[in-house]
Amino acid sequence: MLDGFRIGLTAFLALFATGAMAADSGAFQWETVGAETYATYCGACHQLNGQGVPDTFPALAGHAPTVLARPGGRDYLVRLVLYGLEGPITAGGKPFNGAMPPWGEVLSDAQLAGALDYVLHSWDNDKALPAGFQPFTPADIAAARSKQMTAAEVYALRGEAARAPPAVASVPLTFTQEQADRGHTLYRRNCQDCHGSNLNDGEFGGAPLNGQYFVRHWGSGTVAALFGYMRAKMPPDRPGRLNPQTYADLTAFLLAQNGYQPGQTELPPDHEAQERMDLKR
Repeated sequence: MLDGFRIGLTAFLALFATGAMAADSGAFQWETVGAETYATYCGACHQLNGQGVPDTFPALAGHAPTVLARPGGRDYLVRLVLYGLEGPITAGGKPFNGAMPPWGEVLSDAQLAGALDYVLHSWDNDKALPAGFQPFTPADIAAARSKQMTAAEVYALRGEAARAPPAVASVPLTFTQEQADRGHTLYRRNCQDCHGSNLNDGEFGGAPLNGQYFVRHWGSGTVAALFGYMRAKMPPDRPGRLNPQTYADLTAFLLAQNGYQPGQTELPPDHEAQERMDLKR
C-alpha cells in the first residue's frame, strides 16, 4: 500500500511539475518531482546520500558532474536514464559490472528530467557544474525518445569500452535445488507479504520478481547486482539485516523461479564470485 501511495504521489507530482513548467514561461520546477523520483526509484541502488553500494552500485556524489563534463555527456545522461546501461564501467576510479534498467517505460519525461537535475544539484555536485549549466527539462527527454536505443548502444555512447580494464573471465552460474528450496522457505518468511506467493501478487504492492520485469532489471547483469540490491534494500523494514548466506539462498530461489537451472554447487555469498556469474541467456 505504501509503495502504491508513493507511486501515485510521484505521478501527481510529475503532473504538477509539468503544469508549473507551462505556467512559468517554460521554466521547469524540478526540485520536488526530482527529489521524490530519486527517493522512490534510484535511492535503493545509489543510496539516498548518493554514495552507492560498494562493489555493486556506483556513487553519484562527486561522479555525476564528471560524466556530464565529458564530450557528449549531456546527451549520454538523457539516454542513460531512458534506455539503461549494460557493460563494465569505472566510476570514481572503481570498477563496476552490472546493469542499469531502462526507466523510459516507467517514468515520465518530467520525472526523468527532475531526477537528473536532483542528482546534479545534490551532495555538493552543483559546485562542480560547468558555468552556464541549464537544468534538464522534460523536452530534453522527449526529444531523445525519437530514436530508440539498447542498453549496449548507450554503453558505446559512454565510450567506456576503450577505457575499461579487460573483463574478468566469467564462470557458470551455480546454485543447487536444495539451496533454492531453503530460499523458498526464507522467501515466505521475509518477502511474501510484499511480493506475493507467485512473486508478482503481493498484498503490499512489492515489485514483481519474475517475468519480464525480472529480465528487464536483472537479465543483462551479473548475480552480484541482484544480490547487492537485495542486501541493500530488503527487507524494507530491516534492509541488510539478514546474514549473507540468507541473501544467497534467496537469490538462488529467485533464479530458480526465473528459469535458471540448478547445478551441483551452491551459490556463494561472495561478491567476487558472483561478479563473474552472468545472468544473460
